[in-house]
Amino acid sequence: MQSEMTVAKHLLTFLLAAMVPLAAHTQSPHVDFVPEVVFAGRSEGKGELTLLMGRARPFTVESVGTLQGDGALVLRQQIHFEGKPVETRAWVMRRTGPGTFAATLTDAAGPVSARTAGNRMTLRYPLTRWGLSMHQTLDLAGDGRSIANRGSVRFLGVPMGELRETILLGR
Repeated sequence: MQSEMTVAKHLLTFLLAAMVPLAAHTQSPHVDFVPEVVFAGRSEGKGELTLLMGRARPFTVESVGTLQGDGALVLRQQIHFEGKPVETRAWVMRRTGPGTFAATLTDAAGPVSARTAGNRMTLRYPLTRWGLSMHQTLDLAGDGRSIANRGSVRFLGVPMGELRETILLGR
């Protein structure tokens, strides 16, 4: 009985030792969401916006980000919804502290607040002056080459629509 327990312990130790390198190999590398780096250069997004009980409206976004001499990030975007003319907008984002940013967006009805933590950035901004707002979560992939952008359009805090987009960086 004692020898069976010893064999079982050795076998378990061997299996665990063999699995550690495998687990380390399969984990994604950790990347921090640094907007000034992530959005520098060209990127392309493709997604859908669904409002209320309506059908999903597919869209594409082409973006070009540049870092200004004062440290501000300027992100110029062209957005195309199927069947509609191309819309243009611009973000201007400045770091205000560790992981915090203040921003403006040409089609927002007020200031944008932004925070980063690890590989995630969260954005909140008013879409209208009467209670419609956007809450977005952008998750940077472990390889640093794409972002999953999920947004919630809200009216006085109640979800009214959903945004889903994949952004490919460095295009």
